[in-house]
Amino acid sequence: MKHTKNHKGFTLIELLVVMSIIALLLSILMPALGRAKAEAMLTKDQSQIKAIFSGLSFWTSSHNGKYPIPGLQARLGTQGGSGPVIKGRGPEDLTQNDHAAVLSMCVMQNLFTTDILYAPTEQGDFVFPMEDYNYNWYKPSPQGSEWQLWDPEFVNDLDSECNNSYGFMPVTGKRKQQNWGISTHSPTSFALVGNRGPEEGIPDEYSRTNLFHGIDRDWKGAIFFGDGHGSILETFYPTSTTYLTMNGVANPDNIFFEETDQAIDVDYMTGQLGQGQDVLLTHVIETIGNIDGTDGKGGRCDAFLHD
Repeated sequence: MKHTKNHKGFTLIELLVVMSIIALLLSILMPALGRAKAEAMLTKDQSQIKAIFSGLSFWTSSHNGKYPIPGLQARLGTQGGSGPVIKGRGPEDLTQNDHAAVLSMCVMQNLFTTDILYAPTEQGDFVFPMEDYNYNWYKPSPQGSEWQLWDPEFVNDLDSECNNSYGFMPVTGKRKQQNWGISTHSPTSFALVGNRGPEEGIPDEYSRTNLFHGIDRDWKGAIFFGDGHGSILETFYPTSTTYLTMNGVANPDNIFFEETDQAIDVDYMTGQLGQGQDVLLTHVIETIGNIDGTDGKGGRCDAFLHD
């Protein structure tokens, strides 16, 4: 007697139904998964910026409440700048205070490492992490000649080579005097470090900075303020951030644009430009400006870069 087996498989219709269900589930889950990934990247970015801020803050306890200032480490010579160089003595060398020197000095002092200066969603064509920071560059010779207090190979130029993803407050102008450190001058409203934004703080649907955390055509980023609190912003004008105009009016302050109608401070600036006091997050490269500060900047802080 023969036993026949009934081999029953899936019909074409059944397979199509199963595939349709899988496709439907994927269409529901993929946006949620993409959003979860984006939020994870934003959280990681925020934690890196917080680590940078914590490193800057650690420095203040033994440096009169100020964040790292390269010009106060590699100073000019004593006796009005013409005498011998003595560590901790002599006038500040303003030409040292570009962002590459600031950040390289922080790494040399173990305030943070180079890897946290590279954003997890970096979009710049010329931005890359520095993987071979050379701590052997540190040479504080007794006479001060040939001092080297950080790795000069660290770069910060968004247009050519850059080892830093984030925008920082320029270490220059009245903003440096009042806000580059533990301050009583509106620290809660003064942005110090965060995701960089589009050129001149003008909304740009094609800006690469949109791709850090925002949708393709709009910006979103993490910003840390002077009192240590961080915020996720979708605007260039934080609610509590203002500046005084020449007429004494408090205006909303764009954190990616240097306002040109700031109130003139005759105690600080000898020129006629009211600059150097408002919030500004940018990249500063090595370009010599007006050392005497008549342009409201001074040192190597006359060129501000954005995407």
